[in-house]
Amino acid sequence: MDFDDVVYSPELGQVLVPARGEGLYRVDPAAAKATRVQYDGSADSVDAGAGALFVLDRSGPRIQVLDPGGQVKSSVTPSARPDYLRYVAATRELWVSEPAEERIEIFAVGETLDDAPHRTDFIPVPGGAEGLTLTVDGSTAYTHAGDEVAKIDTATRTVTARWPSGCNGTHGFPRVDERDGLVLASCAKDGKVTLLDTSDGHLIDEYALGGGESLPAYSSERNHFYVRSDPGTTIAVLEATRQGLKEVRKVRVPEVGHCLGAEGPYYWTCDAKGGRVLLFKDE
Repeated sequence: MDFDDVVYSPELGQVLVPARGEGLYRVDPAAAKATRVQYDGSADSVDAGAGALFVLDRSGPRIQVLDPGGQVKSSVTPSARPDYLRYVAATRELWVSEPAEERIEIFAVGETLDDAPHRTDFIPVPGGAEGLTLTVDGSTAYTHAGDEVAKIDTATRTVTARWPSGCNGTHGFPRVDERDGLVLASCAKDGKVTLLDTSDGHLIDEYALGGGESLPAYSSERNHFYVRSDPGTTIAVLEATRQGLKEVRKVRVPEVGHCLGAEGPYYWTCDAKGGRVLLFKDE
């Protein structure tokens, strides 16, 4: 089973797992239970909000608007090959990264699920955008752009800062510790991550797990970052401060799995060969 994007929905209290050609799954981390959504299309990226599930099918390409049961209510076609989507609750918009066009495409979400999202704007992101991560209030987005991290004001749709990541090529989603003003950038090789200060973007520290492309996650409850590489056989739990990164523990995982997420006391990763999501408790 092929995995990539995973996202936790506070609205649903569940992890949303797009399994590409195998469809879409919802995982309850507290019960360690997965349920397949009755949606017949391919799912490459997903998010939830405004009472809907938003599913990106790159093969279309198209964005499908689903009700919570999985019925398609409306859809819209991106203007270029999309990579990931995220719902911005603060502005009631869908943001779709289009790295080949070096931009983010923005769609306003309709008043009802039957009203298809409509295109409103583009944000140029030279060198990007690779992955999208929002602050809790949705006021700021972070994305990788080439070897840099870009900070975006969602209200003005403006890139307000670009900082060297310390990576020779970035990969995936930056992760943000809002409490301490830190952002973890992830690199395209060696399972490497770098820690930046969100006030001015200066590089604080770096950590290399080894292996392939790095995949990061963050839990505000545990105030821990997590990183694995793909391929790679380890997840590292990291404590971050303005003085640097400290390894807390490591756990073994299957070698191939291109996703990592965290929320509350839990973190999870994908097992591509086994067709599973593996759930861990950080305690």
